Amino acid sequence: MNSNTLAPPVAREPRAARVSPLSWAHAHSLGSHHLRHHPWLPAAATLLSCGALAATLVARVPPPYQFVAAVWVAVSSFAWGYWKQANRRRLFPPLTHLHRRQYANPWDELPSSPDDARAAVAGPKDEQEFRTSANETIQNLLDLVHIRQDDKVLEVGCGIGRIGEALAKYCASWTGADISVNMLGHACKRLRGLNNIRLVHLRRVGLAEFENRCFDAAYFTDTLMHVDAMDQWQYVKDTFRVLRPGGRIFLDIIDVESEAGWEMFTRDATRYRQVEPPPYTPRFSTASELQIYLQRAGFEKVQVHHRSPLVIVTGTKPAND
Repeated sequence: MNSNTLAPPVAREPRAARVSPLSWAHAHSLGSHHLRHHPWLPAAATLLSCGALAATLVARVPPPYQFVAAVWVAVSSFAWGYWKQANRRRLFPPLTHLHRRQYANPWDELPSSPDDARAAVAGPKDEQEFRTSANETIQNLLDLVHIRQDDKVLEVGCGIGRIGEALAKYCASWTGADISVNMLGHACKRLRGLNNIRLVHLRRVGLAEFENRCFDAAYFTDTLMHVDAMDQWQYVKDTFRVLRPGGRIFLDIIDVESEAGWEMFTRDATRYRQVEPPPYTPRFSTASELQIYLQRAGFEKVQVHHRSPLVIVTGTKPAND
C-alpha cells in the first residue's frame, strides 16, 4: 500500500448496549422520525389548540379548562417554532477567501462532525435517510455501466463513502479517491467494516496516483459539479488512462437544460447576483459538454441518460486500446 492510501482501521466487535425502549433518547428518535415524514403535524396541533382555546372562551367553561387550553396553545406553538427552526435549511459559511480551484479546502473546512459531513454531502443528517439517498445512484450504476462481481471499481470524489458503502458488495473491489483529507477521514470511519475497499488521497487535479489500466469501471457522481471545465477534462482524460480496455465510465452533473436544473440555476443566479458565489456552489452543464469530453478522450459508445435534475453520460474504452 502506497503512502497515499488510507487503510480503514480494523473494526472492533461492538459491545451490546442496554437501551430502555422508554428512554428519552428512544422517544426523541421516534418522534423526530415521525415528524420528518409528517411535517404538518406541529402546525396542525397549534391550530387545533387555538381552536380549543377559542371554544373554551366562547362557551365560558370553568377557568381550569381555559388554563389547560392556553397551556396547550403555548406548548404546541413552541414545538412548531422549534421544529421550523431545527429544519431550516442550513447555510454553510461563504468561504469567500478561498479560490474556486482550491477544491479540497471547502470540504476540509466545512464538515467537522459526522452529522455535518452527511449534510454537506447529501443534505440529510439522519443516518437512514443518508443511506437511502444512495439508492438511485446505485441503481443507475448497475443499469447503465453494468457493475459486475469481478469488477475493480474507482469512484473519483468519493466524499465520505456514501455510494461506495452500498456499492462495494456488487464488485470485487472498490477504490474511493478524493482530494479532501477531511472527507477521507470520515469515509475511513464509515467503511471500516468492509474488506474490499481502499481510500486514496488525490494530491492534485487528475489521477496521477493510479497506474495505467488498473480499473474495470470508474464513475463521478455529485463531483464534476464542483470542478471547473478544464479540470473536468483532465479527470476524463486520466480516467481513460486508468481504465482497462473495455472499461466503462459514468459521469453525472446538474443538467441546466432540464426544468429542475434550470430552476436551480436561476435560483443561484438570483442569490449570488451581488456577491461572490462560495467555492462549493455547484456548477451546471449540458449533456453535449460531457459527450465532447468522452469522445475527445477516446471513449466509444457514448450515451446520454436524462435523470432530472441530472444528466448522466456513459462510455466505453475501446477493447483494442
